[in-house]
Amino acid sequence: MKLALIQPFMRVLAPLLLFFLMMVQGGCSELFNTKDNADTDEIFNEGKIDPRLENVDGYAPVLPFWGGFDAPNDIHVGFDEFVYVTDANGVHLLDRADLSPRVTIELEGAEAVTQDRLLNVYVAARIDTIIESIDPSITWNLPAVLKIKNMNGAGPIKFVDTLIFPFDDASLSTSAAQNSRLNRSSGTNYEKVKITGLSILADNTLYVTRTGPFNETTQVAAPDNTVLEFHRIVENGIKTDKMRNVRQIRSLSPNVPSLRSAIGLSGIATFVAPPQRDTYTDNRSFLITQSQANIDIPFRVLWIDVVETVDGLVYQQNSQLLAQDTSQASGFLYETNKFLNPQDVAFGGDDDAFIFVVDSETHRLYQFQSNGQEGVPPPAGAEDQTRQIMVSFGELGAGPKQFNMPSGVAYFRRVVYVADKGNNRIARYKLTSDFE
Repeated sequence: MKLALIQPFMRVLAPLLLFFLMMVQGGCSELFNTKDNADTDEIFNEGKIDPRLENVDGYAPVLPFWGGFDAPNDIHVGFDEFVYVTDANGVHLLDRADLSPRVTIELEGAEAVTQDRLLNVYVAARIDTIIESIDPSITWNLPAVLKIKNMNGAGPIKFVDTLIFPFDDASLSTSAAQNSRLNRSSGTNYEKVKITGLSILADNTLYVTRTGPFNETTQVAAPDNTVLEFHRIVENGIKTDKMRNVRQIRSLSPNVPSLRSAIGLSGIATFVAPPQRDTYTDNRSFLITQSQANIDIPFRVLWIDVVETVDGLVYQQNSQLLAQDTSQASGFLYETNKFLNPQDVAFGGDDDAFIFVVDSETHRLYQFQSNGQEGVPPPAGAEDQTRQIMVSFGELGAGPKQFNMPSGVAYFRRVVYVADKGNNRIARYKLTSDFE
C-alpha cells in the first residue's frame, strides 16, 4: 500500500526537482526574462500581443491601445523616434511606450503632422487673423502650417514659422489676388480651404496637400486641390527656418479622376521614413489619397512618380501598378473602387517597404507591397509560396481589430499605428510572423 502511494507522489515530485536543478545550474535569467532580456524590453517598450490572437496569421493587436485623445486624426513617428498625434485639442508628443508625460500644444483644427530631418515638427491647423487691408473688424479663420522647434524637449519650444494661406501660396503673389479669395459672400472664400496632409523629403522639402472649392485650371492662381512644395529660405547663403512655396503641382487634375489627379486630397506620404535604414532615398515621388465623396474616383490612392529632366521635374503616373497578377495576390492597390474614403497613407521605410492605407468608410487598415500587391509574402514552409497572404483587416466597432473612422496611419520598427478617430484611441499592431 505504501509503495502504491509513493509512486504517484514521485511522478509529481520528479519534475519539480528537475526544474529546481535547472534554475540552480543555469540561473533564473535563462528561464525567466530579466530587465536586460530583449523579449522583456519589447514588452515594456511596445506593449504585449493579445494572447487570443497570437497564432492568427496577419496583424495582431499590441496592447494596451493608447487612450486619452479627442478624435485623433493623424499620427506620425518622427526621425527622433517620438510619436506625434493630432486631435481636436492640438498636437501631442509621446514616446513609443506612452510611459512618459505627454507634451501637448493646443492648436485649433489640428489636422496633420510630420517632422523633418532637423527634428522640426509641422502641424496643419487653423489660425484666427485680422487683415487690416480688408476689414480690421473681421477675424478670419484660415488654414495654416505651423513649424515648431524643440517639441521633443531638446530646448525651449519655439514657433519658428507659420505659413498662412492664401498668403503663402506663391501663385497668389499680389494682395489683390489674395484678397479676392477672402470674400465671405463668395463660394470660393478661402475659409473653406483645408490643409489635409504633410510629408517630408530627404532634403527637408515639405509637401502640403490642400483641398477646397476653387479648382479652375486656366487661371494664374493654382487650384485648391493640389500639392504644394515648400523649401527653406536662403539668406546670405544660409538656409533659415523660414519656408517659401516654390511649386504648385498643377499636372495633377483637380477635377477629373485619373492616375494623375488630386481630388479631395486627404493625405500624402513620401518614400522618406524615420531611421530604419542607414541611408535615405533622394526619390521625390509620393503617394496621395483622394477622399472626395460626390465624385466617382476609381483609383483613390495614387503613386505619383517624380522624374528630373533637363526641362525640370515631371510628375508621372505609375502605370505599372495596373498590372494585376491574380495568381500572386487577390487584392491590389490599383484595384478599381478598392477604397471608399481613404484618409491617410504611410510608407514603411524598412526593407519590407510596405504601404499602409486607412479608409474611414470601410473602417479598414490595408497593407500592400511596393509592387501594389495586397498582403505579405508567404512564410517559409507555407504550402503555397507564390501567393501573397492577405493581412488587411477591420470593420466598424470598438474591438481590438475593429475601427471607427480610422483617419491616420504610421509605421515604425514593425509596428503599425492607427489613429482610430471614432474610438478616441491610437491602436497598434504587429505581424504575428514578427514574433516567431
